[in-house]
Amino acid sequence: MAAQSGNEATKNFDEKKDKVNPEAQSLLESYSNIKPDEVLQHVVTLRDEAFSVYHYSCIGQMRFLSFNLSKMPFYSRILNLLKSSPDAGFLDAGCCFGQEIRYLANQGIPHSQLYGCDLEQVFIDLGYRLFLDGEGKLGAKFFVGDLAQPEETTYEKGALAQGLKNKLQAIFASSLFHMWDYEEQVLVAKRMVAMCEDKAGVMITGRQLGSHLGGRYPMTGMRKDGEKYRNYRHNEQTIRGFWLDVGEATGTQWTVDAGTYWGEEMEQTRNAPWAEPEMCMIWWSATRK
Repeated sequence: MAAQSGNEATKNFDEKKDKVNPEAQSLLESYSNIKPDEVLQHVVTLRDEAFSVYHYSCIGQMRFLSFNLSKMPFYSRILNLLKSSPDAGFLDAGCCFGQEIRYLANQGIPHSQLYGCDLEQVFIDLGYRLFLDGEGKLGAKFFVGDLAQPEETTYEKGALAQGLKNKLQAIFASSLFHMWDYEEQVLVAKRMVAMCEDKAGVMITGRQLGSHLGGRYPMTGMRKDGEKYRNYRHNEQTIRGFWLDVGEATGTQWTVDAGTYWGEEMEQTRNAPWAEPEMCMIWWSATRK
């Protein structure tokens, strides 16, 4: 999403953060070797710098240190896939600071299997600074590019298409697909299919803002220029239909599991101008047949 207006940015910024969640605290101590009493200030400093670039609520409220992948019902399948297949590539799509990649690295997944991509290089750079693993310590590969680039020729010449084609067996897209309307979501999913190896068993997974009443919703107040746009919020039925459409567009078939839940994002955004009574979080996993 693009940067927001000043009033909305203020709502998305938590000035009273006085602690880091236990998982992040532990990782920053063990993986990054930061002293326990220095973790909070280290994180807040980097948060403030990142928020000056984009006023995302996930940054202002420090949700970039929430390790969501490990809480997903499909996590064990991804972990087993990566551990049992040394050549299996994993992509954190829309990786922001790359916290999920560091989590997997700390779980013993070889760095050569880990990939991340984001729209902005600055977030990848901030990730290295946050986790203190630059200068070759982290061997994962990061790519910068727009998954929803409307010009196909431009996309095909870019780093994402050139660097990731047929490289992956698992993709995790956290808080990503809700950035777009339905047609753009199909476009992005088609490109993710092309990033995966051409075989059964590959997994494309995600979690995002959804709605029990799946459909298009206005995203009021989300763009600094005042431009109005809509996103498509899925429920368990529409996400299955979505993967039927993706399958038809790519000549593939997918088994889809999905569920809705109430995440921390809901409490923090329930009064946002784009909120609605039926909104929820949805997780989903599409496995190729």
